[in-house]
Amino acid sequence: MRIVFMGTPAFAVPTLEALVDTGHDILCVVTQPDRPAGRGHRLAPPPVKTAALGLGLPVIQPEKVRDAGFVQTMRELAPDVAVVAAFGQKITGELLAVPVHGFVNVHPSLLPLYRGAAPVQRCLINGDEVTGVTIMYMDEGWDTGDIGICEEFVIPRDPCADAGWLEDSLAQLGAELMVRFLRLLEEGQAPRAAQDYSGASYAPKISRDELEIDWHRSASQLCGAVRGLAPEPGARTTLDGQPLRVLCLRQLGREEAQPALQAGQALEPGTMLFGPGGRVVVACGEEGRERVALEEVQPSGKKRMTGAEFARGRRLAAGARFGGQ
Repeated sequence: MRIVFMGTPAFAVPTLEALVDTGHDILCVVTQPDRPAGRGHRLAPPPVKTAALGLGLPVIQPEKVRDAGFVQTMRELAPDVAVVAAFGQKITGELLAVPVHGFVNVHPSLLPLYRGAAPVQRCLINGDEVTGVTIMYMDEGWDTGDIGICEEFVIPRDPCADAGWLEDSLAQLGAELMVRFLRLLEEGQAPRAAQDYSGASYAPKISRDELEIDWHRSASQLCGAVRGLAPEPGARTTLDGQPLRVLCLRQLGREEAQPALQAGQALEPGTMLFGPGGRVVVACGEEGRERVALEEVQPSGKKRMTGAEFARGRRLAAGARFGGQ
């Protein structure tokens, strides 16, 4: 098929590569303009641009896809279908009408669940055990178009299987699904079903206010939040006024925490204890009666490390409190 591909972040790269590998005619790749990045704020290309140039594909970077010049370019290209994966701009009705088969999108959730900007992060924050990928026909709404095909993905129980890992996994699944869907589209057998709006939920972009850890929350809530925010932007706490990114927590049951860690005993939430092998354990929940293991952290300006390495480096003693003033 003659395809215009539209995508920006790393999530979109596997789909682009899969389309090339399966012999589709990629007319051009449309991605966002280069943006300042890093400490030096130098212009950096989006991952899709880097991948496209490496594949020898032409790249277009419109500031706004609704501009008349870009719409005209699309008409001249006359694609059979436009494939979208995390592009980052709203597609207008004028554009939607250009390709023969319209626009189809890779969305990392089981629509109508988690429409919006952060479906991967939100499903982990909410403690979901299953998510998936949907190939959808785009309309002018945000993730409201008809469903083509979808597939479930079981989220592993590993507390360090974070949003970064899950996004990579769903990107690979999405690439496979898109290839399968385009084959059905070519054969005239692609399914199409309206979304059930009564079951819709929204996944808004992560806000800065959500990054700060509240150790009064339950162990399961804390583990989900940390998992959903890692590796970027990362959940945040402080120790002696110094910032600390928390990248992995593991919930400890009463039996696992007993006896040395005094599971069920009231402590100030955020209070640090030590388990076998120097493992760092933190009191949390109502009256600090629950326990989580601090598996991985990143102090400001330093590399990622285990909680035990962090405690040894700072020469911390039991009773120190995260989030305290």
